[in-house]
Amino acid sequence: MLTPGNPAPSLKIETVGHGTFDLERDAGENGTLVIQYRGLHCPICIRQMGEVEAALGDFAELGVEVIMITTDTGERAAETVEKAGVSKLRVGYGLSMANARDVWGLNISVAREGSAEPALFAEPGHFYIKPDQTLYYVWQQTTPFARPPMSDIVGGLKFTLANNYPARGTYTGAL
Repeated sequence: MLTPGNPAPSLKIETVGHGTFDLERDAGENGTLVIQYRGLHCPICIRQMGEVEAALGDFAELGVEVIMITTDTGERAAETVEKAGVSKLRVGYGLSMANARDVWGLNISVAREGSAEPALFAEPGHFYIKPDQTLYYVWQQTTPFARPPMSDIVGGLKFTLANNYPARGTYTGAL
């Protein structure tokens, strides 16, 4: 289980048109937002990708780097980028299923019969990693819908950075 306050998993991933992204090397001054998306088959992911690109200026003002990642292949990720009409957003691809589940704690789904879904794919997740490479925020889900709006994430990060708000959900002791 990923616990805020602990070191974030490493992430080194190829991107569509932006070279290799390395979380340690490419972190923003005030951290990095990593967003896992389901893949090309997901119209909600395609819409979200456009929303994330539209908010890149807001994240840049906060000093937060943003990358969306997927377990899809490079070809499928490139098609998703094209469908979303984005060009500035870094989109990483090829996250292994084992890394998605066992390292990032993402939920894995099996394709529905007759769907365009790949045989296996990771469900959505949002991770904010502080500049010291510790995990601050984890938001994961088992369905494609009900994702946090970018304005909520930007507003939360703005508050967090302005008020030195501590990571929550850090207790792992006995209950």
